[in-house]
Amino acid sequence: MQKIAQYLLSALLFALTVPTAQAETQYVTENLSTFLRKGAGDQYKIAGAIQSGDAVTVLDRKDKYTLIRDAKNREAWILSNELTATPSSKQENPKLKAQIQELTLKLNRLDGDWQQRTSEMQRRAKQAEEQSSQLLEQNSQLKRELEITKNKNRDLEAMLDAGKREIAIQWFIYGGSVLGVGLLLGLIIPLILPKRRRRDGWA
Repeated sequence: MQKIAQYLLSALLFALTVPTAQAETQYVTENLSTFLRKGAGDQYKIAGAIQSGDAVTVLDRKDKYTLIRDAKNREAWILSNELTATPSSKQENPKLKAQIQELTLKLNRLDGDWQQRTSEMQRRAKQAEEQSSQLLEQNSQLKRELEITKNKNRDLEAMLDAGKREIAIQWFIYGGSVLGVGLLLGLIIPLILPKRRRRDGWA
């Protein structure tokens, strides 16, 4: 029984020495600095100071004081109303700067992508405009060639009609000449043949 009593006493002392509050992270408020004390009360000596915005680990709470451990591994008591669960600007500024840098990088990438797409769209628009100009020029060229071909066709048709008329006139003249020669021969031959017969009779 004595050993059990000693064991229970040791366990009780151990429980008293261990902080009862569960460890959590809090931040010193935005005051310039806050004093740390060696005990949970104003009567205890000041053990040092801590800067505003520093993150601390809560170890225990007693009355209006809280036992904390800071980044320098110091354990001391601080007024509970000088702690807050909200990160201070000292903690948030690096995060905000990192977020700003990340957003800036994203914006730069988006801007680069947009500029690249804009450049590609401008290049395609310029290419389409050049192709359109080439097609318009080819269309104008084809229209000019078509007009020249039409003019040549009209000239050829006119020459063909003139050639047909000339051939018709030549055939008409040739036929008239043949007819005229035939008529002359028809008139001359009868006049010549009787004279020969008469000459034959005189003989």
